[in-house]
Amino acid sequence: MIEKTVKEERQKNNREQYRKLWWIYGERRVNLYNRIKNFKRVLVLSSVSKHSAMAFVPADYLFMNKITVLAFDRNFHFGILAGTIHNVWAWKYSSTLGSNTLNYSPTDVFETFPFPQNLNYQQEESLESIGEAYHEHRRQLMLGMQLGLTKTYNLFHSNAITVQAVNEKDKQVAALQKHLDKTVNTISFDEAIQGILKLRELHVQMDEAVLDAYGWRPSTLLPPGESVELRHGFYDVDYLPENDRTRFTIHPEARKIVLQKLLELNHDIHEKEVKAGLWDKKTSKRKFKVENTDNIVEEPGAQYGLDFGN
Repeated sequence: MIEKTVKEERQKNNREQYRKLWWIYGERRVNLYNRIKNFKRVLVLSSVSKHSAMAFVPADYLFMNKITVLAFDRNFHFGILAGTIHNVWAWKYSSTLGSNTLNYSPTDVFETFPFPQNLNYQQEESLESIGEAYHEHRRQLMLGMQLGLTKTYNLFHSNAITVQAVNEKDKQVAALQKHLDKTVNTISFDEAIQGILKLRELHVQMDEAVLDAYGWRPSTLLPPGESVELRHGFYDVDYLPENDRTRFTIHPEARKIVLQKLLELNHDIHEKEVKAGLWDKKTSKRKFKVENTDNIVEEPGAQYGLDFGN
């Protein structure tokens, strides 16, 4: 089977080494595996996906080229990157394949994403706690339903499932019920629905924890215009196709404000990098590029900034 499926394909390749050693992995990805050799797990996401969902997987996996590997093993980082705030940035600065599929770029998205700065112990612990709770609940829910990330998030974003009511005639809801009825060792339909609702609750909590880490959470101590009301709910997202644009997400106005604040923070970080001599004034390029060989990126010492010019 392997000889038939792999060898035939390799013989069409222009590289002699691929044709000659057809049974060996095309690329050894030495940098990738050296970087994560001391990790027990890493954070990954599909480079091309509908929902850009992240998950922890064992670090000794063999990763295909369509997987982006982030050299993080803490729930703290999952909390920041798996929520809506990073998702807003990803959809803004990634290209798309088709009208509703994100083509995640580590260079354009991760390396320019402005992480929260100067977090205190309580903020870090909050993100660590909610990140762990969210990831574990989702893992157990997916195991119980025996569904993957895409189908789980299709249900997550379905407005046919709400606290008030469940529309069992909805196509996705009906498909879920049929799947659970015919699949052994799955949870009940009611348990699945409650699990989806709980996942949304945790998602809101995770977004609020990230918002607090940025210092944008509504507070009487903040001056007018400095805080953000996320107002989670079902909204039509304008950059998605009309037949599939409803998402459980933050309010469209909040999305605009969050993106603007991220841009401002990115600009601030960029200015600090310029003052620190990290940018070449003649070429307007960063002198020291954050490596992302083999689609792997790690927490940089200084965040990349977008060059807004002077």
